[in-house]
Amino acid sequence: MGFLDEMKEKISAGDLQLSQDMVTKRWIWGIVVFIILTLILTIDFIPNQVNLEVGQVSPRDIEAPKTIEYIDEDRTEELKLKAAESVPKVYEEDVTVLKEVRKELNDFFTIIKKYSNIVEVDAKKIDKSLSLTEKISEIQGKTAINVTDNSIRYLLKANAETLNYVENKTENILTRYLSRGIKSDAMKQVKEQIEREVQSLSANNRYRHVIDELIQNLIRPNLILDKEATTKRREEAKEAVKPVKKTIHQGQVIIRYGKVVVQEDIKVLKELGLRHKQVDFIAILGLALIVFIFVSVFVIYVSQYKAKIVDDEGVVALLGILPILMLLFAKIMTFLELIDNPAYLVPVAGLSMLLAILVDYNLSIMATMALSFLVTLVTGAGVAGAAVALVGGLVGIYSVSKVTQRNDLVRAGFYVSGASVLTILAFELSAPPVEFLELLKSISLGIINGIIVGVVTNGFLPYLENTFGITSPVKLLELSNPNNQPLLKKLMVEAPSTYQHSTVVGNLAEAAADAVDADALLVRVGAYYHDIGKIKRPYFFTENQFSKENPHDKLSPNLSTLIITSHVKDGVELAKKYGLPNKIIDIIRQHHAKSLVSFFYQEALHDDKYENVNEEEFRYPGPKPQTKESAIIMLADITEAATRSKVEVHSNPGKLEVVVRELIRNKLDEGQLDESDLTLKDLDKIGTAFVNVLTGRFHNRVEYPEHLAEEMKGEANSNENSN
Repeated sequence: MGFLDEMKEKISAGDLQLSQDMVTKRWIWGIVVFIILTLILTIDFIPNQVNLEVGQVSPRDIEAPKTIEYIDEDRTEELKLKAAESVPKVYEEDVTVLKEVRKELNDFFTIIKKYSNIVEVDAKKIDKSLSLTEKISEIQGKTAINVTDNSIRYLLKANAETLNYVENKTENILTRYLSRGIKSDAMKQVKEQIEREVQSLSANNRYRHVIDELIQNLIRPNLILDKEATTKRREEAKEAVKPVKKTIHQGQVIIRYGKVVVQEDIKVLKELGLRHKQVDFIAILGLALIVFIFVSVFVIYVSQYKAKIVDDEGVVALLGILPILMLLFAKIMTFLELIDNPAYLVPVAGLSMLLAILVDYNLSIMATMALSFLVTLVTGAGVAGAAVALVGGLVGIYSVSKVTQRNDLVRAGFYVSGASVLTILAFELSAPPVEFLELLKSISLGIINGIIVGVVTNGFLPYLENTFGITSPVKLLELSNPNNQPLLKKLMVEAPSTYQHSTVVGNLAEAAADAVDADALLVRVGAYYHDIGKIKRPYFFTENQFSKENPHDKLSPNLSTLIITSHVKDGVELAKKYGLPNKIIDIIRQHHAKSLVSFFYQEALHDDKYENVNEEEFRYPGPKPQTKESAIIMLADITEAATRSKVEVHSNPGKLEVVVRELIRNKLDEGQLDESDLTLKDLDKIGTAFVNVLTGRFHNRVEYPEHLAEEMKGEANSNENSN
């Protein structure tokens, strides 16, 4: 095995180890983020300051640390029970009772009359030889009424007038009470009332006793309690009772020094979160599982569809830190006084917009969906809170889809305000009764949310870009404006032709990037800065040489090559000095790859002064382009330089296309594109895009015929004379 093969194996092993280390770091970071998010959801940040029990004496004044409004469950339940008790019972009338009672009474007196010596009831004769005792015994067997022997004896001995009186009085009293209705649970009271009424009759005492006995045996309820209907009405009465709300204001003394603690005090301490709470491990496990589900779904989505995005360690760090900061903010909001719906104030849309600008639009949508539910769990806002966060976040993402300047972020904040207010209004109106002041408070929170989103996004964006090394479209747009960028202005003044060259390269690169779905804005801005190193020695480069004297004529090929290739190193140093993003620095470093400076190499080969010419000494240091964007700029750079110098192709599109495709093929054959993501199909599209741009640049101007020029000149003169 040769030396080169050994080196290749070592490099491959090193790359594999580096890849494994990166994967390990990401797993560790993911676990850390999961743990922190779970802790934010489960830990109560208010310390347990009070450990008093009922009956103890308070050793100091205890004040409320925040303003709360809570429902007095005991008082509310007491009012509900009173409301239920005040509801009258529901009874159902049994209309057959009166008929049955009358029939039983009538049958009884029919039997009495039959056995009576005074009244003959039917043709069937009663044996007159029966004794009174025997008659009583037979009557007892034939009647359904449980009447004593004495009562039957009294009736058998009574005359017709007395017998009719007893029967009529008994029937009248029964009819009157049953007509008014007798409740099933009021029989005792009714019987006592009837007994008192019978005792007031003018009849003989023995017959009053008979009447009372008959009534007591025959009377029965005809209003039957409807338990189901009664229960339903009482439940409705309970539901109609509004909860008893109590308000504890921040700073209010809830237990004074020396006071004996009662159960009500303990209740208030619990509502304020000042009582020691038993750890609910089941609830903690449930919340941890919820966080795990959302984090897992997000990680799976990223690994399946956005794997290239997380190759950047800065992006990975950002994806973990932003949700942590947002949940911490949501937790803090829950402790602010006078905020009934803290979820309405959490700027989830700020995170959405930052991720959309710095990372990826689709990924920011996924993050917004997950974070909306987690924020709701922190604040306890329910469906309305999740909806406000989600809708605001989505509107924020769409609002920054075509951001061109930082002021657009402020405008996006107002869009978020409008969306939040509309969502809040929809949910508040859908849950009557609607209190105007409460509605106004909620709407104001939605407006403030959008303002916070605009301020947070605008303020955090530059710091996040610098901290995590992420370049946003806003930053790129700012870098493309020479009026605001001293380095670009310096290039315009000190190397104007290089600046013009960079502008044309930008046009070529942007068209090619659009054709192969690369970052068009990045390649344009990268093209503006790719030759920034030429500022140091502009006159050593062909486009900036305006006199016939060429400084390279006095230099050796090796020194000329060193000066030419050093513009890459000089460009990187300038870019770092002026704080250009890493993506632009990578483009500067890679835009010549390891290309050969062929002119000076050939000169060295044909010069007898040099022996054993080393080709590597005449190459750029590299590295080769690592991304589509860097490769496109490299191809656009050589294409612009070559076609500019070949005047014969300017008016011949066919020759122009041959030259362009040959330049691209040469770079491919040299292996300069091996480490980029460009495919052969991409290279074909890039070549077509280059040809289209250059054809438009080099097209021939149409000359006006002399007679047309004279005619137009004459018209201009006549117009002046008429005026």
